[in-house]
Amino acid sequence: MMTTTTPEADAPPKSVASRFVNYGWATIAIGAIAMAATYPGRTHGLGMVTEPLLNDLGLADPDGRVFYSTLNLWGTLIGALFCLPVGWLFDRFDRRGILAANLVLLGFAVGWMSTAVTWQQLFLGLILTRGLGQSALSVVSITLVAKSFRTGQLGYAMAWYAILSAPFHLILIKGVGWALKDGGYDWRTVWAMVGGALVCLALTATCIRRVPTTTRETRAQFGGGATFRQALRTPAFWVFSLTISLWGMIYSGVSLFNEDIFKERGFSQDLYFDVLMLVTIVALASKLFFGWLIKRVPLTQLLAACLLMTSVSLIGLPMASEVWHVYAYGVCLGIASGAVALLFFATWGTLYGNRELGRIQGIAQMFTVFASACGPLVFASVKRATTSYTFAFQMLAGIMFLMAIVALLTPLPRFPLESKELKR
Repeated sequence: MMTTTTPEADAPPKSVASRFVNYGWATIAIGAIAMAATYPGRTHGLGMVTEPLLNDLGLADPDGRVFYSTLNLWGTLIGALFCLPVGWLFDRFDRRGILAANLVLLGFAVGWMSTAVTWQQLFLGLILTRGLGQSALSVVSITLVAKSFRTGQLGYAMAWYAILSAPFHLILIKGVGWALKDGGYDWRTVWAMVGGALVCLALTATCIRRVPTTTRETRAQFGGGATFRQALRTPAFWVFSLTISLWGMIYSGVSLFNEDIFKERGFSQDLYFDVLMLVTIVALASKLFFGWLIKRVPLTQLLAACLLMTSVSLIGLPMASEVWHVYAYGVCLGIASGAVALLFFATWGTLYGNRELGRIQGIAQMFTVFASACGPLVFASVKRATTSYTFAFQMLAGIMFLMAIVALLTPLPRFPLESKELKR
């Protein structure tokens, strides 16, 4: 019998442990590292240097914040277009080369942004870091893992992928926070060091096996499930994609101006960094718990729980007057953020299979990028109009509550998720 050395073509192992050894622990780990490496192109990464950046470029006043939010909005929207070519490239060329090139280009873009002295240079830096990080590298990271597993294994793989991403994010947040707060480095030096680290991370691509895309088994792997058009015709696709995108919009606005939001409530920068760490730790535990629930509870109920938890946290923060109130907010936000991340990674393959999973994930990623671009502008505009962020929190909390009810009423689609060719 002819055998092949690719993990995708091997016979399925009998145990979960051997399945992960043979089918891609390395791929999951490297995919998780790649997702963490999107940090400088994401709002929570930019949020850690937003205040010193605005002060450095003379944009710290209310009008300057709105102008910066507008630059961020258009930089993110333009950067979202990077999702389209990178998906095409990933399907046609060696995935190791695509991953390595993406990390190197993002590293150089972040390093170049650290030298920006005009708003035009800042705008170009935002386009490149958003496009190469939040958009392109996210697609590469998720697709790297998704294309290494059959539909039946995808839930386990994505659960571990989501879990393993958190410690790498934690290291970045802790390192950047220390450099800015205790290390005495300015934001330009810190951002240049982040860029250099990304270039070095490109070496991780050498740990991934080269996988041919023309074998019968590889083609059959993606034969089951819904087509792209079939997925778009189901109410569940729109409920999940739009509610998760709206959640991302809220999270991006809160993350970018978190320090200023805390300052408005009379809390210190030290508390901001502590709560940011707490959110990351709680999100890790949330991923473990929701990963266990994902095959036991309908996905719509899990989504509704995330939205309700988000609504509670949004209502609570504007009323916070004690330190423990802020920590309670961090716990609620951490639970919701961990669960939403896991749902975004696992929902599409679980509901629609692997047949055209790349296109389905791609359009969902586009929605989240577009929505996240609007978040900072919404929060900055509300503060300029009302001198406070409170109304934005209250309005969005109500929307989250209504969307939780919609999620509970949404039927789940039913598609044959296994390829007929693989059943023979």
